[in-house]
Amino acid sequence: MNFSILPQETRGIMFGDAYYFLYTRRNTEAEQLNVPDGNETFTSKYFNSSNEIKVVTHGWMSAENVDWLQNIKDEFLNKSDFNVITIDWSELSKNPIYPWSAFSTRYVGKKTAKLLDAIANSYGVDGRSMHLIGHSLGSHVMGYTGLFSNQTINRITGLDPARPLFELPLMPPNCRLDKSDAEFVDIIHTCAGIYGYAKSHGHADFYANSGRPKQPGCEGIQPVLEGCSHGRSNLFFGESIDSKIPFTSYPCESWDKFENGECRVNPTNMGYPVSTDSRGDYYLHTNSEPEFARGEEF
Repeated sequence: MNFSILPQETRGIMFGDAYYFLYTRRNTEAEQLNVPDGNETFTSKYFNSSNEIKVVTHGWMSAENVDWLQNIKDEFLNKSDFNVITIDWSELSKNPIYPWSAFSTRYVGKKTAKLLDAIANSYGVDGRSMHLIGHSLGSHVMGYTGLFSNQTINRITGLDPARPLFELPLMPPNCRLDKSDAEFVDIIHTCAGIYGYAKSHGHADFYANSGRPKQPGCEGIQPVLEGCSHGRSNLFFGESIDSKIPFTSYPCESWDKFENGECRVNPTNMGYPVSTDSRGDYYLHTNSEPEFARGEEF
């Protein structure tokens, strides 16, 4: 199914919409942001053009107020005075008919691009200060944001990007998160081949504990049903923002070669502190519970 043939401008009007909230160190309560119509100027009481912009969103059957998303927001603000924008598109993502939510990622991404372009035009910033982070379907929201924005987005982080209807069947790059959507795209795989991408589509792809389910700490039937492995990517990224222990990862051709000890050189860190020069596939082990990061293994 080609998402590009679907109607885009009206999607989300009848059945829900996306909402945007700004958090900074100056405001403990969220400031709801309005997306300007036409050439209207974007205004905000708390936005600071001197600070970087972090945009975070959720996936299917989720919302802006879930613990992992709020934790990422808090970790960012603990680290620095960023402009953290969270997206709540739960009116669309909580549709039990998965294809509807999947199709809605284009609408939300296009609206998000419109917001970021309005911020850029009103405050004189550009894509170099923008980092977008999305989980599951939210990864594709961010991919569409990069596609539609007039800014060249600096970085997009895909947290186990949703596979169904994006990689299975394989959609063209302009219909899913792809490394063409930003200057640097890093992807964390934790449920590869089931809920998440099975293959590498970023500049740097990180496969934690092989990248496949069951992730350590997610053993048993119930965690599988709850998407425990799928959600591990969120927890790893959140911990990485200000952790003293890095998620040290090693470039390798495969998990088997990594397990055989054939790949022990040129490590990089997975998650927030990743080097944007990183290219290719990386592998690592994690612990089964916080603190998940192990640091250097060799």
